[in-house]
Amino acid sequence: MLDYIALGMVLREPLTGYDIKKEIEKGIGLFYTVSYGSLYPALKKLTAKGYLTMTEQPQGSRVKKYYAATELGKATFLEWLSSPFEPTPSSAPLLAKIYFFGELPEDMRRRQLKECELYYQQVLRKLQIMEKRFADLTMTDRIYFELSTLYFGLQHFQNSVRWFGHISEKKPLSEFIRKEDTI
Repeated sequence: MLDYIALGMVLREPLTGYDIKKEIEKGIGLFYTVSYGSLYPALKKLTAKGYLTMTEQPQGSRVKKYYAATELGKATFLEWLSSPFEPTPSSAPLLAKIYFFGELPEDMRRRQLKECELYYQQVLRKLQIMEKRFADLTMTDRIYFELSTLYFGLQHFQNSVRWFGHISEKKPLSEFIRKEDTI
């Protein structure tokens, strides 16, 4: 995942490793974190594979290394970005991919978002079936907390399905949050 995120960060302009980490923190840092200890080896590997170029530029008494995507790197990134959605238990890989969807043509973006929405609808239906199994159980502390995690999942997937539909139509983002949803 880090390889693709690093490539995406340098698509438009060359950045230093420090700048890439700061861009990640600013942009997708709420759901994806990176350390310098993992970023710099990834940049070195991407450079060795020919996906990035690295140029050194003196700045005062220091030399900064700037990374830029090569044509091969751009093609590899766009291939990943346009590849079919791969369901995972974590939302982080999906959100990392959607973060860069501005680089895709609209028809491809819509297709990807529809696939995600369909997957989340399937999971939601499974959770709703699970919920019915709890209906006849005596409410013990154990059952209560098991059920509470199920309800968290139901809420998460209901909102996710609604969110996919909302962003696939590029509706104003401020309309996604309902007034009753805010604290």
